[in-house]
Formats: sequence, C-alpha cells, structure tokens
Amino acid sequence: MIRGVVFDLGGTLMYFDGDWDAVSARGDAEMCAYFDSRGYPLPVSFAENFRALREAGRKRATETHFEYTAEQALNDTLTQHNICWIPDGVLPYAVKKYFDGEEALWRAYEDARALLEILRARGLKLALLSNATDHALIERMTRNAELAEFFDPLLSSAKILHRKPDPRAFQPILDAWQIPAHEIVMVGDAPSFDILGAHRAGLRGVLIEGREPTGASHFKPQLQGNDEPLLQPDAMISQLSELPDVIEAMNGEK
Repeated sequence: MIRGVVFDLGGTLMYFDGDWDAVSARGDAEMCAYFDSRGYPLPVSFAENFRALREAGRKRATETHFEYTAEQALNDTLTQHNICWIPDGVLPYAVKKYFDGEEALWRAYEDARALLEILRARGLKLALLSNATDHALIERMTRNAELAEFFDPLLSSAKILHRKPDPRAFQPILDAWQIPAHEIVMVGDAPSFDILGAHRAGLRGVLIEGREPTGASHFKPQLQGNDEPLLQPDAMISQLSELPDVIEAMNGEK
C-alpha cells in the first residue's frame, strides 16, 4: 500500500523557461551590484571566481553527495579575495539577488497542481526533495507556483546537506512520516538521482520521461557496481496525470 509520495522539483513539477548562461551572467551582475549598493565594492574578478567555485563545488557535491551551497560558494569567494569585512547578515540577501533572475523563469507544469490536489484528496502524504544549492530559492519557487502548501516536509539538499542519490537524503521524510519506506514512492525525472536514491533508501521509484534537463544535469553521480538494477524504475509515466493510476496499480486496485 502506497501511503506517501515524494516529488523532485526541477524537471518533475516545474521547468526552467530561459537561457542558463544568460541567467547566470545576470545573477553575477545583480549580486555584485547589490554589494556595491551596500557600500561593499568587489574586485572585477569576483564574479568569475564565484562561478568557478560554484562549478567545482557542484561537481564535488555529485561525488560526495554532500551539498555545496551558493552561500558557501560566496563565503569561499570572499575568503579567496581576502574580504572579511562584509557582515554575515548581508550574504543571504546577496544570494537572493543572484537567484532573482532564475527564480522568475521557473514555471509549474500545467498538470502539477491538479495532480497534487488529487493525491492529497486521497489521503496520501506528500513531500518535496530537491537537489539544490539554495533552500530559500526552492521555498520561493514553490510558493510562486502555488505548490508549497502541499508538501510536509518541503526539503532540499541545501537544507539537509545530503543529496540524492544518498539514501540519507530521504531519512528526514521517513522520520517525519513514521511509515515504512516501501510504502513511499519517489517521483522524479533523473534515474541517477531520483530512482537510484529512492531504491537505495528502500522506496519505490516512478520515472517521468521526456522532460527537459535542468541546469546541473551534466553532473552525474558516480555509480557503484551494484547500482545498475537500482536505476530501473518501478513504473514510468510521460505525464503527471498518469501517476494516480500508477499508484492504484501498485496498490493492486487495478
């Protein structure tokens, strides 16, 4: 019996409707302009070094399954430039400025909210688990799309630090729900993160196909020798609206 559903966010419930390179460049400019407006001018090379640390950090995070947040990258860039006179309280606002342009370009899939309403009406527990470098961004994205209200808990790797496919990423949900892992299904678009992680943690996995890759999709976790079977989903769908029937089939109701 399936009693809970965990959703990925980017590529599953929402999609990015923009150009990643352009958005990244705009984010660098907005962040540096914010520092300047607060009276903290930065070196010309700051944005380039920030991007390099972000890139290296995301690659390392896929290898260690331990998140490297945007705020950590910002702190490390400041340290790299021997800048220690900016108050810590300024940094979260600078990170928000960096993500403002990206945030505005995330859209919910047309059938996302309707699906969540159906599942909630059927009494299923719903959670969100996204690999992300800034938890505040995930909270704002889901609120903007009117999806946040459905999830308890609403988690990201930036908040819990463990990244999918590490099974420890799923533990806060198991602790919160207090139901067996095999009674929970993970729904996502990335076999090497969502399906592998779900199976490592004892959950079932449903893969949604045909979605556009998200910005960090070129980073793939290193697989272990026994991981190949765990990449195979328990079911596959092409649209979110198919999920209720899949859950019914798993429950032996169809």
